[in-house]
Amino acid sequence: MGYLYFVAKRTVSYFAALIATISIVYIGTYPEIQKVIISSSNFLAGQYQQTLLRTSKGLTAAQIHTLVAGFKSNYLSAFGFNQPLPVKFGLQLYNLMTFHFGTSFFINAPNGSNQVSSVIAAYLPNTILLFTTGTVLLIVLGTIIGLFAAKSAGGILDKIVPFVAVIHSSLPTWWVGFLLIAGLAYGVSLFPTSGMMSIPPPGNPLSYVGSLLDHMTLPLVAFLIVNIGGFTYVIRSLVVSTIGEDFVITAKARGFSESRIIFRHVLRTASPAIATQSILAVTGSFAGGLTTEIVFNWPGVGLLTYESILANDVPIILGITFVLTVVLLVGLYIGDVVYGLLDPRIKSGG
Repeated sequence: MGYLYFVAKRTVSYFAALIATISIVYIGTYPEIQKVIISSSNFLAGQYQQTLLRTSKGLTAAQIHTLVAGFKSNYLSAFGFNQPLPVKFGLQLYNLMTFHFGTSFFINAPNGSNQVSSVIAAYLPNTILLFTTGTVLLIVLGTIIGLFAAKSAGGILDKIVPFVAVIHSSLPTWWVGFLLIAGLAYGVSLFPTSGMMSIPPPGNPLSYVGSLLDHMTLPLVAFLIVNIGGFTYVIRSLVVSTIGEDFVITAKARGFSESRIIFRHVLRTASPAIATQSILAVTGSFAGGLTTEIVFNWPGVGLLTYESILANDVPIILGITFVLTVVLLVGLYIGDVVYGLLDPRIKSGG
């Protein structure tokens, strides 16, 4: 019951945090949200009017005007307009939490839809494909290298990891991207310079996947170069701090091999913290990388954010802000739940 109580308590806490966070963001962007809702109502009312003009030949101009006015009024009522402020707040907060962000000003999804949720949904999978894949590779490689660095504490690898972490974390992603493009795309023509797929896209499924992987390679390498040092150092530090515990000294005194101590005892003890770091990294990958996506023209959330800022497409910017806020809180919640699952003290109700 200890773990179930822990999960229930965390669920309530994070749901309250979600409501509070969304409310704070909503209050801070209240004027812009009202403009977006009104703009969306005007756009949708115009579309509805065009539909009536095409399909309803027997209606007079006055009847069409009445229907359009009613449509617009119903749309605004769904967002609490002409209602008391608490009701308006509740309705608009509900719409935000269910990802009803209205229509964009300038940017459309590839299928032609200008619904903000549809536009974000069209770009988000591309970000997940690149950055979540990169993050998974980062976690695997960083954990392995960090473990071996901690295992040889004081050795060459252990001394190299902090140095590499500082150097890599200081490198601007856009600069690394430009170097890779200059050397491997223009210099030796091994990889394409930008984009997600060759034009026109290959019709053969294997060729399609091959083209996708070809375009992913350079941004993936740039992502790993900039981030792997820091993640490896975090894992190495977590494991080194665990190695100093009394149970490790006892295991060494009993004659256990160093590999068994590291991989069966130390890693098991450090796993809650490592899992938390990994989940936070995966959660952060959903936001993409603004400079990486710009340099490689990768059609993800980062590039969408950049284009929205240039076009002053406020609905898209607000939608991305709310989506990433929710994703961050969900990631923190999952991290807490997994931590409790791996920590025997919490599972036993301690």
